[in-house]
Amino acid sequence: MDATTTAATIAGPIGSLGAGFYFSPTSKPIADAIGMNTGFLYGAGRGGMIADASVEEIEEIFYFFKTGFIAGLVNGGRAAASEADIMAAHLQSITDYAEAHFAGVDADVLSAFAAAAEAVVEAVPAGHYPIFDGYAAVTAPESLVAAAYLAVVQLRELRGGVHTDAVKDGGMAPQTACQFDGTEYSYPMHGWGEEEKVEASDEILALRARIEEATTAKMAEYLAPLSDAQRQALVDGAQAMQAALA
Repeated sequence: MDATTTAATIAGPIGSLGAGFYFSPTSKPIADAIGMNTGFLYGAGRGGMIADASVEEIEEIFYFFKTGFIAGLVNGGRAAASEADIMAAHLQSITDYAEAHFAGVDADVLSAFAAAAEAVVEAVPAGHYPIFDGYAAVTAPESLVAAAYLAVVQLRELRGGVHTDAVKDGGMAPQTACQFDGTEYSYPMHGWGEEEKVEASDEILALRARIEEATTAKMAEYLAPLSDAQRQALVDGAQAMQAALA
């Protein structure tokens, strides 16, 4: 499978799978244990993956959220627990979600997926995608299931960074990108209200298509050094984990 087809094929599964742990029932007891809800754990945990970033910088990097929304989550989380406890809980929520949902996936499929993803992650130069950089620096868990799922999260953040650049380069407003990229639920979950929506137009839809093409093209560059077998392993693993959720 060529790099462009692979990038397009895994985009949807990786996007939904990699966000699955954020507000999952498996994350709730972990958040409860340090005195917060899953929203605070998401904001302060994912935001905390950006090394040495202020709340203002985190907000800027979380490009698709309404100004003030992520700051509220980060500050709320940090008021409830230490940064060390937040980060430990955030990473534990990745492992617990993986073990709860993907333990039944064929080990060979997970192993090949994790190895191919690791090759991608290690080849991306640091300094381009701050959230991805944070997750890329995490040591893979000993559990194969958890390691494979961490690789999903890493690939999701890589594509998220690439997509953010493409949206900015295309000149699309963050709320418009959020409106046309996600589901009807993701828009309010990013802090936006109905009054901020825009009417669909040929111009907007064409720009969105160009942004998506640019995102896929850049992701294909990162997948190009892989062998055909490695790219197929990414597809097989992503599809197997997606099927496990169904």
